Amino acid sequence: MISGSAGIRNGIRRMMAAAAVAGLVSAAQAASPTTVYTNGQVYTPGGWQTAFAVRDGRIVAVGSDAEVRKAAPGAAQVDLASRTVLPGLYDMHVHPVLQAKGGEGSCRISPDLAPKPFLAAVADCANEQPQGGWVTGGQWQSSVLTGTPITAATLDAATPGRPALLFDVSGHSLWINSRAMAIAGITRDTPNPEGGIIERDAAGNPTGILRETARDLVLRHVPPQSQELTQAALRKNLDLLLSYGITGYVEAMAFRDDLEVYDALYDKGQLKQHVQACIAYSHAGHVNPDLEATIAAIPTYTRDRFKPTCVKVFADGVPTESHTGAMLAPYEAGQPNAPAKGLLLFDPATFQPRMAEWDRKGLNVLFHAAGDAAVRASLDAIAYVRKVNGPNGPMHQVGHETFVDPADMSRGKALNAALEFSPYLWDPQPINDDITMAVGAKRIERVWPIKEGFASGALVVAGSDWAVIPAPDPWLGIETAVTRQNVGGSAKSFGPNEAITVEQAIRMFTINAVTRMGLDKELGSIEAGKRADFIVVDKNPFKIPPTQIHSIKVQQTYIDGAVVFDRSGTAGK
Repeated sequence: MISGSAGIRNGIRRMMAAAAVAGLVSAAQAASPTTVYTNGQVYTPGGWQTAFAVRDGRIVAVGSDAEVRKAAPGAAQVDLASRTVLPGLYDMHVHPVLQAKGGEGSCRISPDLAPKPFLAAVADCANEQPQGGWVTGGQWQSSVLTGTPITAATLDAATPGRPALLFDVSGHSLWINSRAMAIAGITRDTPNPEGGIIERDAAGNPTGILRETARDLVLRHVPPQSQELTQAALRKNLDLLLSYGITGYVEAMAFRDDLEVYDALYDKGQLKQHVQACIAYSHAGHVNPDLEATIAAIPTYTRDRFKPTCVKVFADGVPTESHTGAMLAPYEAGQPNAPAKGLLLFDPATFQPRMAEWDRKGLNVLFHAAGDAAVRASLDAIAYVRKVNGPNGPMHQVGHETFVDPADMSRGKALNAALEFSPYLWDPQPINDDITMAVGAKRIERVWPIKEGFASGALVVAGSDWAVIPAPDPWLGIETAVTRQNVGGSAKSFGPNEAITVEQAIRMFTINAVTRMGLDKELGSIEAGKRADFIVVDKNPFKIPPTQIHSIKVQQTYIDGAVVFDRSGTAGK
């Protein structure tokens, strides 16, 4: 592997040569140490410009065509043909390695299907799997399956004689059949694990639904795939993210073997993005037994663009029909197997001192916090850390924030905490019907209060939570953050009073994201001195109707001035 500036320059030349095949630059230009991009719509902190120059992987000039050409005489020229150039995008909560490990299963079925077609699709997929093995997949949705018992017996009919498990759309609930229940040894006498719920019928018998940490009673019996297969799948996921213009992201939950996979890809030159990985704090309701050893080994796994310097903590579950999201007020719909206000998954008295240790080591903490009680508990933990360690520690991130009490909105800025929202999830869809039924229409008026987050002055970022959602497409997230409607526009809306502007949405995915990652001096905007991470797109999101933003296609993605994705399919070959 070539390292250092020579490696960067060689990589740039290779990528530019590949781009020349696509007609982006000429062969003569590919040999130039400086490239000037002209005739574009270039989004910069100082307003729209038409040109910029790149040398040795950094932006060296930004301005008009004439100004940039004057600043870089004799440079190679690329005509952008009036296309739009934006900084590279960041997904601040995504699970590409979980998806690569097969964590979502091989049977991927639309949650929008009615009960009969859904179960037929499960049966078809089961028949395609190797005989005798597990049938795994998802995603099911309670509100769509109304009238059909979500029980082991129902799933038995679609998967006779084979162990089967299906995740719901949130990934926090598992539907299993009788064979899987028998393998796991789950009976009416099996107690709920800490932080989990085994759903039971009126007679006390398990129904086949497992919530939160109870899922591991079954998941531990599913054979893991080889690391080689995980590497191959993760590489495909990295390429997928590049195709959407994602030049950096937060890997939202990783174990030690996942860090090994990332490092293997990086050392092969196959990891291009800037990635921060969050080491899992808990596993199956208990502290990850390898947590401290993994934290101690962080220097071993650290690379230039890969840093496992974050810890992932689940504060609660989800505020759906499972009622596992931790809420300040009781849920409205009945759920006999869950506490009235859901589940808080850590004990503040024991957790807060532990978090203070991570803070002293310079580690960020990423909280999964969907309910308003979980958000408050997460902010309380950050407040404790600031009190004992001082205000200048690393920025911690409170993720999802489906519900936030108004009294807590101002705390993000005061505590130097990032507020992360999930705009991909608020596109009106079945999961939101579940949430509405669980908490009531009044609380839905402030669901995902992103507009209030910006108004509070806190740092606001966005995460897709893929592979919980179908695709990690940031343009879907940007559009629905602005419209709060279905993609393409709809009469139905979800929390319309919390809609934001296009400019705010772009900030979530660019400069705000890299600020949270501590990279804002190097990345996140197109300006002289910064690394040349940028994307060329076919439409300007500021100049088309917001309901069309989802149709934007990335033409090229650049990292350190090199083409790492080209829609023509020639770059890198």
